Amino acid sequence: MYEIETRKREAKNFFAGDFKTLTDCGIAGAEIKEYMPVVENASGKIVPVTVPEENKELEVIGIAATDAEADDPIVYYITGEYFADALVLPEGIEIAVLKKALRKLSIFLR
Repeated sequence: MYEIETRKREAKNFFAGDFKTLTDCGIAGAEIKEYMPVVENASGKIVPVTVPEENKELEVIGIAATDAEADDPIVYYITGEYFADALVLPEGIEIAVLKKALRKLSIFLR
């Protein structure tokens, strides 16, 4: 009559150290996955980072702390120390470029 639903979630080691972790919040302008680097768009909404135009630096304001759909509230980390392999990277974003951009915000990837 009823089937048993099973769900599985594997834990990720995300926090890499004791550096102070601070958060901020905003409204998502698109679907955002947990641990995805984010940026604020022209309308003030939080969206996943994208590959910058040629000769431009990668812009980033933090790392998403939760999943969010468009127009949902979202919390994101603005400082801290995290494992790079736990990040969810949008297509075309390289960890080396991201690491440099995040370091300016006191976000350190290990």
